[in-house]
Parts: sequence; structure tokens; C-alpha cells
Amino acid sequence: MVTPEQRKKVGQLFAVGFHDTTVNNDIKSLIQDYGVGAIVLFKRNVGSAAELRTLCRDLQQLAKDAGHEQPLFIGIDQENGLVTRISPPVASQQPGPMALGAAGSLDIASQVAGATAEMLGHFGINMNYAPVGDINSEPLNPVIGVRSPGDDPEKVAQFASACAKGMRENKVVPCIKHFPGHGDTAVDSHYGLPSIDKSRAQLDAVELIPFKRAAQEGIEMIMTAHIAMPQLTGSDMPSTLSPQVLSILRDEFKFDGVIMTDCLEMDGIRATYGTVEGALLAFQAGVDNVMICHTYDVQTAAVDRICAALEKDEISQTRIDESLARLSKLKAKFTNWDRALQTSTDAALDDINARGAKLAHKAYADAATVVRIDDKILPLSTSASTVFVSPGPDFPVGGGAVNSGDAAHPTRVSWVSSSFGDEIRKHCAGAEEIRYTEDPLTDEQWSKIEGADVLILATRNAREAPYQQKLGLDIAQRRSGKTVISIATCAPYDFLEEPAIKNVIVVYEPTLEAFRSAVDIIYGVDTPRGKLPVAEKKV
Repeated sequence: MVTPEQRKKVGQLFAVGFHDTTVNNDIKSLIQDYGVGAIVLFKRNVGSAAELRTLCRDLQQLAKDAGHEQPLFIGIDQENGLVTRISPPVASQQPGPMALGAAGSLDIASQVAGATAEMLGHFGINMNYAPVGDINSEPLNPVIGVRSPGDDPEKVAQFASACAKGMRENKVVPCIKHFPGHGDTAVDSHYGLPSIDKSRAQLDAVELIPFKRAAQEGIEMIMTAHIAMPQLTGSDMPSTLSPQVLSILRDEFKFDGVIMTDCLEMDGIRATYGTVEGALLAFQAGVDNVMICHTYDVQTAAVDRICAALEKDEISQTRIDESLARLSKLKAKFTNWDRALQTSTDAALDDINARGAKLAHKAYADAATVVRIDDKILPLSTSASTVFVSPGPDFPVGGGAVNSGDAAHPTRVSWVSSSFGDEIRKHCAGAEEIRYTEDPLTDEQWSKIEGADVLILATRNAREAPYQQKLGLDIAQRRSGKTVISIATCAPYDFLEEPAIKNVIVVYEPTLEAFRSAVDIIYGVDTPRGKLPVAEKKV
């Protein structure tokens, strides 16, 4: 029979999420009764700055009072850009990986990662599930895209290394993801099991480069991807559960840090092997830390399943002890109880955010990329009649709806914030705004579009939202000979290969700060410096 003490030891190997901005009964039980060693925070856990500081401290106090020998790892996906869990006004917005790739400076990338880590440390968060080591070699990738620094494996490896350094120097554990590489897939592993049918030689030439470099440089953690690699495994087993795939890290790359799974409640695992059995398979394959983000009953069942597996000799105590030792060693390097239980102040955060905003402004300005522009169009006249056409949500905005047009952006929506128009009106007060959806525009809207001196069109992943692509081309045709400027607010591929759209600017993420950098270029406040970090077929 497994004792409560043994169960708590097994619990140290799990990273769990919960649904609240304060300590609730689920997370209390997981820490006290199941001994879980790591917590995963999401946007759902982030209230005000004071609430987040209190939450992290309360979690650590709970662990200490429950007899945990070392503090909890408290981790978050603060990749920046598209995936930003702690957003303004709580923290300054920082540019994401592809914006940093376009800005082209490893030093700036390291500084941005350092500023991010300083902000996380302020709240008591000691682990960041970043940098992203995926190479964006599939333009229609639904899960990575601008979360990757670009499509050049060596550059991605360099940027990942620089970001890991910035985090490490600010006492936050970096965790490169998603091994062995999630960049060349058209399926999202949250909703299915992607398969990358590549040989080992092909993977060595592209996907594995950032992870090999990270391992050789002694990265602290590597997160696995729920993707099948049939040419490596001879099956559709997800990499997370595959001894063959994980042996590349341990045996070939000589990586002795912590291997962590992506969330086992994603369909890449849940709908194939099941989350609970998946946890056992992951540990058997050589994983050290299993992430289960959402469901208390599944989290507890997974801990109990490993305990049962130990009793039945389905997994050895030695295998478990190896992982416990790796996690304990990493905790000793990055945490201690004094650090875990200290709290800071709003004044300290204001200072961190002011410095962060200044750094971000420079990075965003360096990232905004003019792909092509007609001679003598810029700067635009602030008195020219101007219409701004931007994608809006295809449902009524307001009335307290959770997904109202100005709600926190989910990462995979096709619309942008209504405050983008305000950025244009700071320069051109009379600019009119038309929000478009999949529904046809009215005759009145078309009349405004055709009659304006200048038209600025915003798109967001137009290749995945064909109505945006179609509208852009229709506008170019109807305004032949008149100024049309396209701003791609997320993936850089919008109109990249459409010569009908003569003026194309790319900002790599739908944040207000990134859009502002394009507007500054358009109105002559700044000059374009960004370079496209993905291949452009010659138009």
C-alpha cells in the first residue's frame, strides 16, 4: 500500500493548473494531499498585480506549511507577443519571438527575456515556458506561426539561446519548447495529433538544431510536443510518450536537465492514449515532469496511477528517483524559501514596467517591417481623407460579453482590437473606421472606401481567413491608382505574394504596441528597420 508520504513524493513530479485568482480547494488539496511540486498559471489566474503577488505567495506558504522540502515551481507561458498571460495594465507588453527575429538583435532579445523574467520574479513566478525553439517552416501552421522567431534554424537557435540567457540571469528557469519541433505541421496538437513524416537526417538539418544547441549549452528544461514522428518511432506514438524520441535528448545530446511534457489534457494525448495512462507512459519514456492543466479529478487520478504503477512494478522506483533528483537540483539552483515567501510592492512593479515599456518601444520600432512600398507615399499626410478598415469580431460587441471586441485576445481569432483606430486618429484626427467581418460591406461603406485619399487595411492571418484576403484584393481593385497600405497584424504572409497590394507592412503580432510601431512609420515619426524573418518568394 502506498503511504501518504510516498504519494507526496510522486506528486513532486507533476505540474498542475487550477481555475481561480485565489487559492481554491482543488489546488489546496493538490499541494497538501498530493504533494504536487509545480503550478502552471494561465490568464485565468491573473487578477490585479496585488492579487497575483498574493496568489503566488499563498501557494508557496501552503506548500511550506504542508511540509514540502523545497518551494514550488510556479510557471507560466509568458512567450510575449501573441502568447502573453500577464498583460497591460498589470505588466508592460513585450514583443514576441517573431517580432524579435525581425528586429534582428540577439542583445535586444536577451534584454526582453531578462525584463520579462524580472517582471515574473516580482510576482513570485520562477519558471517561464519559453523560449520557443520551433522553426516556422509551414506558413499555415495553426499553433506556432509568430510564436517562432522565424524559418531559419540557426537563427531560431541563436534567439532561443539569447532568450534563455536573459531569463537565467534574472533567476527564472527557461524551458525551451516544443521538442522535437512543432513548426512544420498544419495540425494544432491542442485539437489533434499532428504527424511530421520526416527522416532523422531531415530533422537534424532543421527541427533539431535549436534543441541540440540548447542541450549543449546546458538549458535547464526542455518541453516535449505531442506530435507523431513515424519515421523515428515506426508508429503514431506522440513524441512526449516515445522512448526513441526522448533518447535523442538523453543519449545523443547528453541532456541531463529536466524534460517536461506539454499539457497532457491536450487532444494530442487525451484523445489518443488518455491523460492518466499518458502520464505513466511519459514517465516510462524518460520524462521528469508531467503537466496537467485543467481538471482536478484527472490530476489526482494521474498521481494515483503512478503510485499504483510503482506497486505493480510497471515503473521502477529508480526511474522516479532520477526525476525527483533532477527537479530537486533545479529547485536548489533557482529557489529557496526566503525568496519564495517574499512579496514586493506596486511601486517596485511600476519601476519594472516603466523600464520594460521603454525597452519594448525600441524593440517594436526595430521590428516593424516595410516589405514593399511605392515611392513617395510615406509619410502620409495627416490631413488626407483617410479610412481605416480593420477586422472586427463577427458578433455584437458590448453588453458585458466575455468575448467583446476589446476583451483579452484569444490567440486564434481573426479580429483586432478596436483601439487600433485610435492610434491612427492620434495622427489623423478625421480618420474614419470601418470594421469588417465575413459579411459583405454595405454600399455606403464601399463609397467611403473608394472615395478616401488614403486607405489603411489591417488583416490578421488573412491566409487562414479568406474573407480578409478577398476584401484586400477587392479594395485594391476598386481603388486602382489610389493609396492602399496593408498592415499584417500577425502572420507576415498576408499579401506577401499578391502584387496587387503594392504597400505591405508587417508587425508580427496583434498587440497595440506592435500596431503603433507601424503607424509611427506611416506618419513619419520613425523609419522602418525590421527585416522579414521568413522567406519571401519574389513577387
